[in-house]
Amino acid sequence: MTGTRRDFLKASSATLGSAWLTAHWPALLAAAGVAREAQAAGAAFANLSAEDARDIEAIGAQIIPSDETPGAREAGVVYFIDAALGSFAAPRAGLLREGLAALNAKVKAAHQPATRFAALDDATQIAVLKGEEAGEFFGNLHFLTIAGMFALPSYGGNRDDIGWKLLGFDHRHVWAPPFGYYDAHAAGGHDGKF
Repeated sequence: MTGTRRDFLKASSATLGSAWLTAHWPALLAAAGVAREAQAAGAAFANLSAEDARDIEAIGAQIIPSDETPGAREAGVVYFIDAALGSFAAPRAGLLREGLAALNAKVKAAHQPATRFAALDDATQIAVLKGEEAGEFFGNLHFLTIAGMFALPSYGGNRDDIGWKLLGFDHRHVWAPPFGYYDAHAAGGHDGKF
């Protein structure tokens, strides 16, 4: 009986992810469209206040900074995060807002006259974030920043394929398979014998 129950649990957990994705697919697509349009138009944020968006953009810019290549700020990652908070990341939106408020309270207490993270210089931002690295708030923003940087541009981040260019990824609709020993005949190569 235990083996059967374990098998059932394994199968259930595998299909649960697919079921969640299937159930939320329309919301994910809608969020992607909204984020893409908002980013292109420079529109106001749907789920973030302007001040919170500036702070999140500044945090993202420290996670993936701009140097000789564009970073999270240029990729428009904040638009991806804004759209995510209204869709698949909505259950985490409260945690993110509370974490950002706590971060800004620390900034206000320790770095007057600044009252918001975005108002700090780069060196101070890095020092403040080092104290947050182990927390759930930073972990969530780190994940969302990476996802927004390298996701499909239609999801609101990765503006002008910045993230993909950083990786050297060439986005094409068709890829030729890397023919090897077992399928060399399909490429017109040798007869499969070495």
